[in-house]
Amino acid sequence: MDALINGEKQIRCAIYTRKSTEEGLEQEYNTLDAQRDSCEAYIQSQISRGWKILPTHYDDGGFTGANTERPAYNRLIADIKANLVDMVVVYKVDRLSRSLGDFANIMVLFEKHQVGFVSVTQYFDTSSSIGRMTLNILITFAQFEREMISERIRDKISRSRQKGKYMGGQPVLGYNVIDKKLIINKDEKYQIQQIFDFYLNGKSISSIVKTINEYGWTTKQWKTKRGKLSGGKIFNKQILYTILKNPIYIGKVRYHGQEFEGEHDGIISEEVFNNVQILLKNNRINQKNTDHTRIPSMLRGVLYCSSCGSRMVISYTKKKNKKYIYYTCLNAIKNGRSVCKNKSIPSHKMDKFVVQHIQKITTNPTFLTQFIDEYEKQRDVEIENISTEINGFTLKLASYQIERDRLLQVGDQLNANEIMEHIRKSSHRLEFLQSKKIALESSNLNAGDITVILNKFFPIWDQLKIDEQNAVLDKLFEQIFWDSDAESIDFNFSPMGIQLLQNNKCYNYAN
Repeated sequence: MDALINGEKQIRCAIYTRKSTEEGLEQEYNTLDAQRDSCEAYIQSQISRGWKILPTHYDDGGFTGANTERPAYNRLIADIKANLVDMVVVYKVDRLSRSLGDFANIMVLFEKHQVGFVSVTQYFDTSSSIGRMTLNILITFAQFEREMISERIRDKISRSRQKGKYMGGQPVLGYNVIDKKLIINKDEKYQIQQIFDFYLNGKSISSIVKTINEYGWTTKQWKTKRGKLSGGKIFNKQILYTILKNPIYIGKVRYHGQEFEGEHDGIISEEVFNNVQILLKNNRINQKNTDHTRIPSMLRGVLYCSSCGSRMVISYTKKKNKKYIYYTCLNAIKNGRSVCKNKSIPSHKMDKFVVQHIQKITTNPTFLTQFIDEYEKQRDVEIENISTEINGFTLKLASYQIERDRLLQVGDQLNANEIMEHIRKSSHRLEFLQSKKIALESSNLNAGDITVILNKFFPIWDQLKIDEQNAVLDKLFEQIFWDSDAESIDFNFSPMGIQLLQNNKCYNYAN
């Protein structure tokens, strides 16, 4: 404690200022400066009582008084606990807190550390009983005022939502917020369209999450008003469900369970969105009613309908206690044969058909040439896609590094650590993409290579279990399309799957 002045103990006074929004804080003389000037003038008038202004500024600009999550406030509390403050001075009571519960806790803390509290425009302090009573009355009215403001804000949001206006909140993938309006982001628009297409074409939520995370796509990333990077996380099932159910992508806004026409443009058509909602509902029902003893399938997740593009799944019928298993179009199962007339096929027949068709590649020069041409085309496309991803991650990594350096410079170690975790994940992804690109660029399969690979492939085929065969085919093919009218199949090979077979990595299942 400092020495006595004119017989009075020196009182170390901390000035606390706060403003709920950042609006106007960029001005040379703002409301925080005005609050501090008033507090300093009051403390100067108490010099004869030993009052002294502490040089430390405790200013919270852009922070609500409804809670205590404020950096300057927390520094003030830490200094009080360290016995560095004797008196807290504010312009008005509600600058310190607008919550009666929080204020009661603050007063208990002040009393415990023998710290006084003064509001310069309301002329009381907590050293007297009348001051404490007045304080409780004032804070009660402050809370009442806050609740009235909240009600007015809710009413305003409700009216604005009904008019289709964007009312803030966390930005969503597919849109940028410009002048308080949603504007389509062209790169993210493609991602949203792909996600809806994936699901509409029969891909499961789990497989979509796996695919888009492999692409390196992340959730929406943006900068907060304080310049902090937020978002940019990897996808999970819940995030994907939220996207698929969000009417914002058809140009609408949702408020309290109702949908209103928005001022922004949609990214997908209402028809696509409605069909996805039907699929989501049906899949939930089917999941509840699914027999837990799943029927193994060699082509599960690989076989697709050539007529409508939907996934073909295992179905069965029973006759005289015998089970007959088929591959059937998922679209036809859910919506009837009127939407897709591609016929079902017995699973054992299709499995055999696919294996025989692969075997023909090595004995038919025309098939082999087509196979190699297709492989080279897909390899070049994948190299191009990976190059695009590498460029995106390189830019993202540079942005993270700049943000990390800025945070370290201002001493914000906590947020710097969070950014460094983003840097670690992005660097890991970038290394994976670069190694994948090198592997594809170095692969140059010819007819002899393909023949050797596939001839090596079939002698062990019958040794594999059905799930193991499915895992191999899932790596080897992007999709296999079945056309019941022509009784033919068409393949989309996976370039990396060929590479895996060449490196014998798929044969581990048989060991």
